[in-house]
Amino acid sequence: MDAIAQRRQTLLKVAQAVVDHQIEFFEKGSLYLKPLPMSVIADKVGVHVATVSRAVAGKYVQCPQGILPLRSFFSGGLEDESGQERSWDAVKAKLQELVDGEDKANPLSDDDLRKKLAEVGMGNIARRTVAKYRKIMSIPTARFRKKF
Repeated sequence: MDAIAQRRQTLLKVAQAVVDHQIEFFEKGSLYLKPLPMSVIADKVGVHVATVSRAVAGKYVQCPQGILPLRSFFSGGLEDESGQERSWDAVKAKLQELVDGEDKANPLSDDDLRKKLAEVGMGNIARRTVAKYRKIMSIPTARFRKKF
């Protein structure tokens, strides 16, 4: 019984620490997801990184953005020109937003998408990184997105 209670407390502490760190994501949306290594939460909660990893495995959070795996809040990222941290998932969300809003008669190339991401403050990302994210997100190349 004590082990179950301790496991419950650990999960509660980890979830609270994640929510505290990602508060802007919950309030404003996926563009505000910050990079979050598990070691930061482990230090904050006072447990080992492996404990955090086991605690979040198979757990979900219901939030305004839907039901998301707790593990999805842990990701790497980059720092933009203004010093604000952006997670890779936030960059992907902005990339999807740019592709959805582009002129379908004249779609943006990977280099144009890279420039647009830099303009909106997502940092200086390489063209091949944009291409990699585009492939991961199953977004076709510009010539296959073109509508006549």
